[in-house]
Amino acid sequence: MSLEKNINLYNELLNLSAESISEYTKNLPTFESQFYFQKINMNCYEKMYFGKRNDSSIIPRHGFFPLIHDLEDTCKKCWNWFLSPRNRSRKGLDVQYGKKFEAALRDFFGKNDIMCSMGDTKKKNYPDNVVFNKKGEIVAYFEVKYLAAPFVKTFQFRPGRECYEGSTTLDVGKKIETQRDIVENEVDVPVFYVYWIDYPCIKGVFYMSSKEVYDYIDKIGSEWDRKERTGDFIKGNDGVKKKIGHTKKVYLPLLQMGTFEELFVELNHLSRD
Repeated sequence: MSLEKNINLYNELLNLSAESISEYTKNLPTFESQFYFQKINMNCYEKMYFGKRNDSSIIPRHGFFPLIHDLEDTCKKCWNWFLSPRNRSRKGLDVQYGKKFEAALRDFFGKNDIMCSMGDTKKKNYPDNVVFNKKGEIVAYFEVKYLAAPFVKTFQFRPGRECYEGSTTLDVGKKIETQRDIVENEVDVPVFYVYWIDYPCIKGVFYMSSKEVYDYIDKIGSEWDRKERTGDFIKGNDGVKKKIGHTKKVYLPLLQMGTFEELFVELNHLSRD
C-alpha cells in the first residue's frame, strides 16, 4: 500500500468522471475546489489521514495548520461556505445526485476489469451495487456515499471528534436495520460501505466492511439527530405528510477506514475468483 498509488487511483477516477460530473453539476452551487485534487489535498491526505490511520488520538484541525501550507485559509473558506444556509434537502434530487457518483465509480472499476453493475432494483433494501466474477457470479456488494460538506461544527456537538475525520455520515434507523438484516442473513459475499470524500481538505475514496460498520453502530448508536427540513416530507395521495428523510445519523471514523488502493485490490481479487 502506498501513498502515491492511492492518489493516482483517485486522480484516475476524477479524470474519468470529470466531464459527466461537471455537466450534471454545472447549475449547482459547489465549493471552489470541489472535483479537483490539488497540492494541498495531497498534503492533507498524507498528514491528516494516511499518516494517522488507526491512531487513537484525533488531532484538532488547527493542529495541522503549522504542518500544511494554506490549510488555515482553506478552513476559513470552508467554514464560510458550509455554514451558509443549506438547501431544503430535496430527497429525490439528493438520490439522483448520489447515483451519478455511484455510476462514476462503477465506470472506473469497469475500466479496470472489475465487473460491476447496479443492484437488483426490485430488492430496494439490498446494497445498491454488485461486483461479479468472470463466471457472472456475485462476489461482493457495495454502497456508495459521496460527501463534499464536512460537519464543520462537529467538535462542538461531539467532543473529541473533528470535522475532517468525523463527517462520514450514515443514516441510522429502519433503513439500515432492514439492510443489516439482509446483509447478515441473506447475503453470503462481502459487503462494503464506500465513501467518496471531496472535502476542501481531505479527498479520496475510503471504505469499511459491513461488519465494521455494524459493530460501530452497536457501540456508538445514533450520534446526531438533525433538524427536520421541508424536503424530508412528501404528501401522500391521502393528503397526509409522510417522512422520507433520515435525520438520525452516525459518523463513521475516517481514520479507521481502508484506502482506495485496499478496496481496489480486494475487489480485483474477488472478481477473479
